[in-house]
Amino acid sequence: MSSNNNDGPPVERGVSVDQDGKSNVWAIEPKMEIDSKTNEEKATGNLIAVGGLVAFVAVAAVVLTNLPDPNQF
Repeated sequence: MSSNNNDGPPVERGVSVDQDGKSNVWAIEPKMEIDSKTNEEKATGNLIAVGGLVAFVAVAAVVLTNLPDPNQF
């Protein structure tokens, strides 16, 4: 048997050694982030996104309606 010098609870670090002496490495999942935005902040972000989309469509419409006629040349 092997002697263990545990000074506290075991800490998983993503690495272990199995019975055959082979190293095993696994991923440790990161902590989850909790969305802390309020409904007001979400609504403000949505309004800015919609306003940007409307501005883009307006500029695209102006540019496309003012293109030169290809049959003129």
